[in-house]
Amino acid sequence: MQHIGRFATALIAVASMAFSIVASPASAQEQGEDQSSEGDRDALVALYEATGGEGWSDSGGWLDGGPLGSWYGVTANDDDRVTGLSLASNGLLGELPAELGSLEFLEFLDLGNNDLVGDLPPELGGLSNLVELDLQNNRLERSIPAEFGELSQLTVLDLKYNGLWGAIPPELGQLGELRILDLRGNVLSGGIPVELGRMSKLTHLMLRFNGLSGGIPAELGDLRSLRWLDFSNNGLSGEIPAELGDLRSLEWLDFSNNGLSGEIPVRLADLSKLRHLSLTANDLSGEIPAALGRLTQLRNLSLSVNDLKGRIPHQLGQLENLQVLRLGHNRLSGRISTELGKLGRLTLLWLEDNNLSGAIPPQLGRLTELRELDLSENGLSGEIPNELGRLAELTRLSLQDNGLSGEIPAELGQLAELEDVDLSNNWLSGTIPEGIGSIVGLKSLLLHDNVLSGDVPAGIGELGRLGVLDLSNNRLSGEIPVGVGELGRLGVLDLSNNRLSGEIPEEIGQLSSLVYLDLRSNRLTREIPTSLAELQMLTHLLLRDNQLTGEIPAELGGLANLIWLDLSINFLSGEIPEELGQLENLLALYLSYNRLTGKLPPELGELTNLKHLIIRRNQLSGEIPAEFGRLASLERLNLWANQLSGELPAELGNLTSLTRLDLDGNEFKGEIPAELGNLTKLRELWLDGNQLTGEIPAWLGNLSDLRRLHLHNNQLTGEIPAELGALSRLTHLYLYSNQLEGEIPAELGALSSLTHLYIGNNLLSGEIPAALGNLSNLTHVYIGDNQLVGEVPAELGNLGKLMQLYISGNQLTGCLPAAWESADLTGSDLESLGLEFCDE
Repeated sequence: MQHIGRFATALIAVASMAFSIVASPASAQEQGEDQSSEGDRDALVALYEATGGEGWSDSGGWLDGGPLGSWYGVTANDDDRVTGLSLASNGLLGELPAELGSLEFLEFLDLGNNDLVGDLPPELGGLSNLVELDLQNNRLERSIPAEFGELSQLTVLDLKYNGLWGAIPPELGQLGELRILDLRGNVLSGGIPVELGRMSKLTHLMLRFNGLSGGIPAELGDLRSLRWLDFSNNGLSGEIPAELGDLRSLEWLDFSNNGLSGEIPVRLADLSKLRHLSLTANDLSGEIPAALGRLTQLRNLSLSVNDLKGRIPHQLGQLENLQVLRLGHNRLSGRISTELGKLGRLTLLWLEDNNLSGAIPPQLGRLTELRELDLSENGLSGEIPNELGRLAELTRLSLQDNGLSGEIPAELGQLAELEDVDLSNNWLSGTIPEGIGSIVGLKSLLLHDNVLSGDVPAGIGELGRLGVLDLSNNRLSGEIPVGVGELGRLGVLDLSNNRLSGEIPEEIGQLSSLVYLDLRSNRLTREIPTSLAELQMLTHLLLRDNQLTGEIPAELGGLANLIWLDLSINFLSGEIPEELGQLENLLALYLSYNRLTGKLPPELGELTNLKHLIIRRNQLSGEIPAEFGRLASLERLNLWANQLSGELPAELGNLTSLTRLDLDGNEFKGEIPAELGNLTKLRELWLDGNQLTGEIPAWLGNLSDLRRLHLHNNQLTGEIPAELGALSRLTHLYLYSNQLEGEIPAELGALSSLTHLYIGNNLLSGEIPAALGNLSNLTHVYIGDNQLVGEVPAELGNLGKLMQLYISGNQLTGCLPAAWESADLTGSDLESLGLEFCDE
């Protein structure tokens, strides 16, 4: 028994040793697995720390010591090795750590829609099991690592909408399993690698919104599995490869907004599965291939903004599934094919800005699904078909800038879904249909620049959603309907250049959204309603050229947003309200051709943004306020034909932005202030018809941009400054009817741009300078009624553009230039001189 016990003990020992020998390798493997799992854990911790894990939207389970598969967004296998990492839209902020490249079992990586920055780690190229990589919508930058070409199992590479730059690595062409390559919305540059043509399983290739250049590789025609091809919004050039016609699985082709040239390949008509074809905004030429009519699956055909010519192929009428047809902004000609009326599913038809002619086909009225019809900017003629009234789904009708005539069809009033109607710039006549008032969803109605007559329909007041109403430049008559005041959303009301009469309705003051009010050039009477002061959004108030009376309402000074106020050519009286000085945003103030009296309000000097102050031909008196010198932005000051007096304020020299100064036709006296020499941008200076005295300032020769100088009909004395000869851009020099003396400066012969020289009716003496013969652009000359002597210089015969010439009233002798005998002058006094023409 003792012997047996020792044997059993030995047997157990041997068995134990054997078990140990067998078990030891398994234990080592298990230990290795634990170590690898720990490596995955370290990589995830690195991601957590690098991207602000404490601020993630969801970090459940992270760093709590539990299995990796229990961490939010982490998928693990039975050995707790990471196979998937999905933290999209989770608030990751920071750079991607290189440690992610150690997740050797990783198959899916989705970190899209976060705030990741910096490089794409090249180490990710070592993830040999990776099937999907999605880093879209981050702020990653720099280049795509060439190492990504080693991801041999990858089927999806989505890097869209980042800031990646540099070239697309040609190594990506090695990704034989790739189905989707999406690099949209980056700043990638360089050409499209021809190597991409090797990815035989690719179904989606999307490179839109980058800075790619060069041509489209013909090798892409080998991608026979491709269903989606989008290179839009790049800088690609060259022709569209005909080889793309081999992509028989293609459903989407978009090359819009590039610089592609040449003709549209006919072979694109072989893409029988194509649903979307957009080549908009390129430099394509030639005609639209009629063969495109074979693409019966096509939903969208967009060829706008190219240089296509010829007719619209009638074969396009065979595209029975077509929903969008955009052919605008080309050079297409001929008539609109009636076959387009067969496109029963069409929702959008844009043929604008071409050279199309003829009538609008009534067959378009069959397009009962149509929502937008744009035939604008063509040469269409004839009437608007009544059949368009059948387009019950239509929301936008644009027929402007054609030669359409006849009346506006009453049937358009049946289009209850209409939001925008533009029939402007045609020859439409008759009245505006009352039925317009039943289109309650209308947002804009543009009928301007036609020959419409009759009243403005009262029913327009029912269009509660109307934002823009422009009926200008027609022959409308009658009164403005009171119902207009019910258009609470109206932002633009333009009834200008019609024959409207009666008062401006008080109810317009209820239009709280109104920004632009233009009632110019009508026959409106009575006073300006004070209710207009309620239009606090108003930026433009234009009442010019009517028959308005009464005073300018002081309440208009409360229109804080007003930038343009034009009340010219009316019968307004009284003083200019000082309250207008509160319009601090005002850019232009026009009050000309009224009966305004009193003084210029000094408060207008507070309008520091004002560019145009035009108050000519009124009955204003008194001096120009010194406060006007504060108008630093002023470009035009016109106070012509009033009864203003006193000396010209030196403060006007502060208006250094001034390009035109009109103070003529007043009663100003004294000398021309030296401070006006600061107005170096001045192009026109009108001081004529006053009582100015003293000499013509020599500093006028420093105003190098001056085109017109009008100092005539004053009491100026002294000589004509030779410095005026420096005004090389001067076209009009008017110094006549003063008391100028001395000789005509020979320096005036340097005024090469001069067309009008009027220095007559002075006390000028000496001879006519021969240098005036250099003024080859002169058309009008008046140097008569002076004390000039001597012969007329023969050089004046070189003035080949002369139209009017007055030199009598001097003591000239000799003969006249021979060329003047045959000159075609519309006015001259040569016969009164009693001088013969010189021999040639």
